[in-house]
Amino acid sequence: MKKTVFIVVLVLLVLTIPALAQESEVKSLSNEQLKALYEIVKAEMSLRGLDKIELTLAAGKYIIGKDIPAGNYTITCTSTEGESLGSAYGSLGSAYDSLTGSENNAWSSLFGALGGLMEEVSELNVEILGDYGDVLKKVTLKKNSSTDITLQEGTALQISDGSAKLFSK
Repeated sequence: MKKTVFIVVLVLLVLTIPALAQESEVKSLSNEQLKALYEIVKAEMSLRGLDKIELTLAAGKYIIGKDIPAGNYTITCTSTEGESLGSAYGSLGSAYDSLTGSENNAWSSLFGALGGLMEEVSELNVEILGDYGDVLKKVTLKKNSSTDITLQEGTALQISDGSAKLFSK
């Protein structure tokens, strides 16, 4: 048993020594060498598709270069406020039915239909804003629809009336 434990510890030690050596090698690099290595690693990650960005954005304002890296993206609407309103209308109809003792669910049907209309007409508003809040580009998206946008440093992305996913290209 002691021999087995010794062998396992020895194997683990042999496997970790190269990693420790690599770490000390990186620490011994000059700043210029480290920057050059970083550029090589960044280029290789890009070739392998490991540098892709995927963000979920709730309603709000996002500063490009701070909250989101500058670049080319596809933005997809994942939800609209109309969905929340549609659900609330359905609940309200059910509440009226229970209060009135209605057995034919007339209120639920009416409010459910109104909620469905709210969901159909609601859109996500996406704005790219300049330094002074001026709108440089405005896009409205229905649920599950997408568009391509370019985000430049010094601008902001504003999402209202829903949420979206942002995918780098």
